[in-house]
Amino acid sequence: MIEYALEKFPVRRSLQNNVQCLIRPLQTDDRQSFEKFHSDVPEAERFLIKHRYTDSALFHEWPQEFDFEATFPLVAFADGQMVGHATLHQRQGGWKRHIGMVGALTHPEFRGIGLVGLLIDELIEVARHCGLTRLEAEFNGERETAIRTFVECGFDELVRLPDYLQDMTARYHDFVLLGMSLTTDIELTGAGD
Repeated sequence: MIEYALEKFPVRRSLQNNVQCLIRPLQTDDRQSFEKFHSDVPEAERFLIKHRYTDSALFHEWPQEFDFEATFPLVAFADGQMVGHATLHQRQGGWKRHIGMVGALTHPEFRGIGLVGLLIDELIEVARHCGLTRLEAEFNGERETAIRTFVECGFDELVRLPDYLQDMTARYHDFVLLGMSLTTDIELTGAGD
């Protein structure tokens, strides 16, 4: 049911500072904007992010087309620049196929104005249309603001494991798993057809 999402976007939304942003799926020609966005994240913060997007090898493997059934990345643009992204990862089979994994990151100058909430809300709607019944999000325990924002979007803390993660400098951090149960309208999933 990812077709729903592809037809729905792009959408325009107002942030709390009245700046308009455009939200749409990531495209292959967004590579330069994506790299610039991640280079704007302060170095100290990069250690707290799950994925190392600044690794040039990642961009050498940039696909010609995205597999939106497995990974659905949304990006937000404001004032001509990428200011945020959020991704829904779906498993194609197995006993966790009903659970999507969500992650999000915003530009330092676009935090605290509702952008993450908008992106997460859009992904929650996509997840419901895909028939997912749960969402999860994983964090380094020091990402307190991000954790709080996800909780405000309806996620609950499921697990906190002290000193479970190790960063690139061999320092240990807490692992935090958040989760959300989704109510899925059977008509949205096409199961009633």
